[in-house]
Amino acid sequence: MATLGIRFMRTAPAPPIMQSPPGPETVIDGRRYLYFGGTNYLGLAGHPEVIEAGCEAMRRYGVHTATSRAGFGNNPATLEVERRAAEFFDRQAAFYFVSGYVGNHILVQALAGQFDLVLADESAHYAIEEAARLAARPVARFPHCDPDGLEELLHQRLSSGDRPLVMTDGVFAATGDIAPLDEYVGVLGQYPQAGLLVDDAHGVATLGEHGRGTLEHFGLWGPSVNAEAAPGVRLYACGTLSKAVGGFGGILAGDRGFVERARSSSHYFDGASALPSAAAGATAKALEIVLGQPQLRQRLSANARRLRQGLRQLGFRTDDSPSPIVGLTLGSAENMQRIHRGLVRRDILVPYFSAYAGTASQGLLRIAVCAAHTDAMIDRLTDELGRLI
Repeated sequence: MATLGIRFMRTAPAPPIMQSPPGPETVIDGRRYLYFGGTNYLGLAGHPEVIEAGCEAMRRYGVHTATSRAGFGNNPATLEVERRAAEFFDRQAAFYFVSGYVGNHILVQALAGQFDLVLADESAHYAIEEAARLAARPVARFPHCDPDGLEELLHQRLSSGDRPLVMTDGVFAATGDIAPLDEYVGVLGQYPQAGLLVDDAHGVATLGEHGRGTLEHFGLWGPSVNAEAAPGVRLYACGTLSKAVGGFGGILAGDRGFVERARSSSHYFDGASALPSAAAGATAKALEIVLGQPQLRQRLSANARRLRQGLRQLGFRTDDSPSPIVGLTLGSAENMQRIHRGLVRRDILVPYFSAYAGTASQGLLRIAVCAAHTDAMIDRLTDELGRLI
């Protein structure tokens, strides 16, 4: 999925400029902030080994291969990303492509002709909305994270023999809500040949025992995901290496037959340029670090708990979700803009989203923690927020 669009509240009309790698402290427009925005959840986007690996790959292989991957566009850095991604996801193979945003498009094209009706969460990301239209099948929207609403809609819309495909985010980008995938599978189990497609951009490397995402979080990850043939509800997932992993590009991992079908069913393999060498080299190193340092995910989970505990002490209703994202709606848009500006004056940056997939009409304040935030940083955020609300 693409980088989150943020309206940064400021008097100047020009967009803000990030002048350092994203991290727990980030320089924007020449000013250093305690930063609780973005998607660099494991804190690796500025890791020196990741940066050096990207530089070395560019020195060795040039900017990029200047051809599609179906031609001569596979350099060692790109293939190393796919090897490490298959290892990370414990699958036979992986397909590495230009952006997580197009993962849904690739999957929908790979599944062409296998479904009759698409049902998407009403708060689904733009990438899901676009891919659902690409399916060239009727599309219906079900209430956000509501298995009962999904079941009711299925009863209303399905004819005998119809094959439904449900599409949803695993973790919702703005709010941090986790889709109840286990309950969706229970609902879909009533329908032969039903499928569930998960865009797990914000779940990869943040959720699950091994970081394999929202399906693993619910005990659903395994050989049946992205497989040519699997019993029961068919499970599909795509993700990104541009967020928690700290690299760049989209990823889809599965059995060899399905990955080959995904490559051949769209033109991202034979019609698009391969990813830049620097991005591939940096991503391969980031995956190596993620594989070798599970304590990063443990620290991220602890930080998510500490943030939510602090917010509960301020009177907010927050659960113990392991998601690193918390979306806060505090009255009107004007009030949230006031709080945003107040935090900025205190050198703390919490983005205000005036409009984004899944937000209410008044917008919200989106808080994101990363593994590199210290307890003191999180406590300072909640202390200052408490003075402003």
